[in-house]
Amino acid sequence: MLLSVFVLRGADVSTFGAAGNGIVNDTAAVQSAINACGSNGTVTFTGGSYLVSGLALKSNCTLAGSGGAAIILATANSFIADISQLTNVRITGLTLNSNGLGGGIIAQGYAPAQNIQIDHCVFRNVPATAIFPANLSLVSTWGFVNSTIQNNTFANVAGGIWLTTVENTGILNNSFQNVTEGDAIYVAPNPASFPSGDNLVITGNAGSGLARIGIELFRPDPPNGSVLTAPVVQNNSFSNWTSPSGMGLSITHGDGAIVSGNKITNATGPWQNAGIEIIVAHAQVTNNVIAGNFTEGISIVGTSSPTVTGNIVSGAGDTGIILACDVARDRCSSTNSVISGNTVVEPQLIGIKLDNDWSNSLISRNTIVRTAGSWPADNTVIFAGIHQSPAPGPGVIDSNVVIQQGITWPGGFWFCGVDVNSSMPGSSITNNTVRSDTPYNFGSGLIDNTGSALTGWIVSGNTYQNLWMAVNW
Repeated sequence: MLLSVFVLRGADVSTFGAAGNGIVNDTAAVQSAINACGSNGTVTFTGGSYLVSGLALKSNCTLAGSGGAAIILATANSFIADISQLTNVRITGLTLNSNGLGGGIIAQGYAPAQNIQIDHCVFRNVPATAIFPANLSLVSTWGFVNSTIQNNTFANVAGGIWLTTVENTGILNNSFQNVTEGDAIYVAPNPASFPSGDNLVITGNAGSGLARIGIELFRPDPPNGSVLTAPVVQNNSFSNWTSPSGMGLSITHGDGAIVSGNKITNATGPWQNAGIEIIVAHAQVTNNVIAGNFTEGISIVGTSSPTVTGNIVSGAGDTGIILACDVARDRCSSTNSVISGNTVVEPQLIGIKLDNDWSNSLISRNTIVRTAGSWPADNTVIFAGIHQSPAPGPGVIDSNVVIQQGITWPGGFWFCGVDVNSSMPGSSITNNTVRSDTPYNFGSGLIDNTGSALTGWIVSGNTYQNLWMAVNW
């Protein structure tokens, strides 16, 4: 009884005999302290390294560390702490060192973990060799509700945060350093009997040295009936991948997603597929910065009514912004798109590519800048500021600026403002400016790739400066 009172008031695990020397296995002592924790009590770890084989936490109890206290895993393919089906748990101020053996924290079972707060902790040394899910730092296999994960550091881990069904959950201001196999943040909802899918906020997180994806919101194909509504992915920053073919952000679940103010850069890492991938309807993709080694800056894959505004994309290996078509999954319609006010700098092949059904869409007030000779293969490139692929139409390309700012150009390079590939009756190319900064006339304002593709288009009010030809048939 006295020990319960002590823990309620904040007794240290040393009171229960924990040695904290990183040599003696302290599982029994620490578990005794947790078992004795009274309602809203606190178990404290003051300095030291506590070797454990796995701890079963308790509802209405806080684990708090200070003085660099670390809990070290002693058993392979297990977790340091289990919070399955618990409520009102806080873990704060601790280093959770998985010691190259297993994972950090797990919540599993057939009911969600609720009112969980994990903050100011360090997760480290989670190995790729551990058996799933023990190769993850923080994992929930059933549900995570009314909870917050914030101000934590994940370092040298195979996988970071891995959650299934969520409701009223914040993933805020965490840091990821060297995520060696999986994603930094992964959310993949399942169908749930409890309210789910609302108020997921992922903001202020940062990471570098990633193997795969910074943030992934995943919906299986075909959909599994799970719900995720208008998640917020905002003001996150990820940089410098270690393996090829990953992405900055991949949002394939959560119609109405708000993807705003994120910074995705890859100046030194191998080439990645996309800075931001969107496969949800009604997404708002605004004021993001994507720079460096991404094949595509922003890729909208066959989903309707996206708003893509105010983004800055630089150095894309193929295309700055693309409305893409996935034929295999029948995702080839991005009708009612708005792509406006973006800046695309030095994409290799295309500034904005309209490569699916972009009917009733507006492409306006974008600035696309390309310098002849800035890519090694420019002697074989025909660059297009805006590339149009067949669609039923109509669509509007209006008030965009496309600039070729090189003074000289390599032989074999050509430049055009808008590349038109099919007739779209009722569509318009109006009030655009296409300019070359070469001392001689160079490039085309429009290229009609078939000789009749411009049939039915309204072409008016465009300005062509220092070009070899306004319209190249």
